[in-house]
Amino acid sequence: MTHHGPVRIPVQKAARPKVGNERGVFQMGTSKIKRVGVARWYWGDVYHWMLTLSWPNFFLLVGVSYLLTNLFFATAFYMVPGSISNARPGYFPDALFFSIETLATVGYGYMNPGSTYGHLVASTEILFGMVQVAVVTGLLFARFSRPTSRILFSDVAVITPFNGVPTLMLRAGNERGNLILEASVRASLIRRELTQEGQMFTRFYDLELERETTGVFALTWTILHRIDESSPLWGKTQEDLLREAATLSVLLTGTDDTLNDFVHARQTYSADHIFYNHHFADIMSDKLEGNVRILDYSKFHDIYPDGSEGGNMPGAALAHPG
Repeated sequence: MTHHGPVRIPVQKAARPKVGNERGVFQMGTSKIKRVGVARWYWGDVYHWMLTLSWPNFFLLVGVSYLLTNLFFATAFYMVPGSISNARPGYFPDALFFSIETLATVGYGYMNPGSTYGHLVASTEILFGMVQVAVVTGLLFARFSRPTSRILFSDVAVITPFNGVPTLMLRAGNERGNLILEASVRASLIRRELTQEGQMFTRFYDLELERETTGVFALTWTILHRIDESSPLWGKTQEDLLREAATLSVLLTGTDDTLNDFVHARQTYSADHIFYNHHFADIMSDKLEGNVRILDYSKFHDIYPDGSEGGNMPGAALAHPG
């Protein structure tokens, strides 16, 4: 059987690099840096901790707090007989439902405080309930109003000749249909080095980029770093980067034109996610009918070995390392 056109060939590689959200752990490439020797808990970080919780954990925390609050005040009513009028003696569910009604300030109906002690407990619970509702409402608003971006980074970076000069390339894309204004990008190479005194030291090298800013980031952005004599990648092979435990760190920032607020995204690439002698597939088509171009995000992560005939739309990818 005869095959026409390029064939998709999978590339064997490590898992896609992701910036992790594990608490106390900083993700850098495929490595995880875990902090030790610091205080495990600080009350001043409660607000920050609640904002960084996942939505399921946040609602679980709110539900558990609501249940524990009602159990606490129901027990306070239950332990003093006569504190609730018309409640069945020794029947805890009556005290629990009375506590729920009091916390929500919905009105007592058949049951109401039956003693001075009952009024004191009910007054305290009402005050606590108003504070609790205000706190949860504020946290919900803060979580919903946090500016977020949907900036997509390529799974890998490549090094390929560009206008006759070896060039490090990676892609960023705006997955939303809006604009990111005054976008800027920074890239750094991080590696472990041995000093003249024989000590291992982690060094950060800022990479000079072909274009570090753009007035409007709407679709995609190919980030380029020319590897010349001034580059920390000059003369380096992939084996050198692996031996030095090198990591490429990228930060993209800008102002979301919908939210009118600052947004950012970052990604890291370990040495085994930097492919030498490969280039990205072309994801922008020529003009079609109706003066329309196609931007094909399905090929966003696809790369081709240098010298292959692939890379132009339309056509299947030769390599998809993601």
